[in-house]
Amino acid sequence: MSDGNQANSAHSCCGGPAQAASVAPGAGMRNVLFVDDEPIVLMSLRRVLRPLAGKWDVHFAASAGEALEFMSGRHVDAVVTDLTMPGLDGAELLRRTMRQHPDTVRFLLSGYTEEEVLGRSLAPAHQFFTKPCDEKRLVDALEQAMDARAYVTNSLVLERIGLPLLPEITRLVASELDREATDMEAIAALVASDGPMGQGVLSLVGTWANGQQRRVGTVREAVLSLGPGAIQSAILFLALFERFESAGISTYSLPMLRGHCLRSAAIARVIAQDMSLDRGAADSAYSAALLHDVGKLLLEVLYATECRAILEEVRAGSRQVSAVEAEQLGLTHAQVGAYLLGLLGLPEPVVRAVAEHHESAPARKGFHAADAVYFANVLDHSLFVFNKSYTRPGPAPERLAALGAQRLEQWKQLVLDLDLESVNP
Repeated sequence: MSDGNQANSAHSCCGGPAQAASVAPGAGMRNVLFVDDEPIVLMSLRRVLRPLAGKWDVHFAASAGEALEFMSGRHVDAVVTDLTMPGLDGAELLRRTMRQHPDTVRFLLSGYTEEEVLGRSLAPAHQFFTKPCDEKRLVDALEQAMDARAYVTNSLVLERIGLPLLPEITRLVASELDREATDMEAIAALVASDGPMGQGVLSLVGTWANGQQRRVGTVREAVLSLGPGAIQSAILFLALFERFESAGISTYSLPMLRGHCLRSAAIARVIAQDMSLDRGAADSAYSAALLHDVGKLLLEVLYATECRAILEEVRAGSRQVSAVEAEQLGLTHAQVGAYLLGLLGLPEPVVRAVAEHHESAPARKGFHAADAVYFANVLDHSLFVFNKSYTRPGPAPERLAALGAQRLEQWKQLVLDLDLESVNP
């Protein structure tokens, strides 16, 4: 069976400041609703989902009307619906779910390809899967999305958040990485077959991908250099910036933001190496640092007017973006970015590190990928000027106390030795 596409366009609408959600996500057992007008499909789902009986409270509906009636009486954490049904179709069901229950995760299934149904608007769906889909991937994606839901507690933002339409290569690589034995040669061939993406990965690896400039001559060498722990984030980074650039982002300078993310990833890798983190944690630090500011792009699409006002306040008051976001929107780009990456199925350590990259106190004892991302972001902002009106953030006292000032000074010198100003954003 084929794996499902993860797709839909982020909304271009904007609104007033976000308000706290009035309905909290379900506690304990999660309610998941599956909607399909074909009895044989529902029977198959009952069989596949039986092992989750102690974890999910699974419900089934044979029509959109039945599903809406069910959701009117209880909280549903996630709804998975077929697209083509008599009466109300799946897209309309999800549109109504989005308006009436914005904190519910919304998945769309279809026997048609993403391209064939794009004109019918996938905007209400957080993820889109083609039929037949791999049931394990569907279950894992639902679990990840419901976990990520905890990062955003603002109903108006939830009403607007969808997934940006991403190139097919992102799904294909994610599918290969999900295999029991990952074949990096197969992934390298996939990336090389996509000309623009292949050149993007080659350029990225040549731009301090691993804390030192890599001289690679082929896409295959670039992919193998990144390895299974970082290739997905690299492809997603390139795809997201390309998609949001085409959406007409105007509040932020995309080249400058891209350069900041590239330098932060290189710095996070160096910090991870200096702290002797294992390869998995180092890859998580690199991946999260590369993607830590994607929430800014999504917020710009959702709240363009408000984002411009936020930056005006940042520049006028020499303040930090995240602090003003929290005041004016009730959440930060770190939370939105973590939610987006959780919906896209990135590993939990990466999602957590993105969510915590502005936290003033370490979340756990010891040194983890999230700590490397925090200090990488601080160091890049302090050593490389974005805008003379921006404040240069220093580390929070609790963070510095947990680390030790001497270690931070050592990292500064390591970063300066990298000559990261030569990075071409």
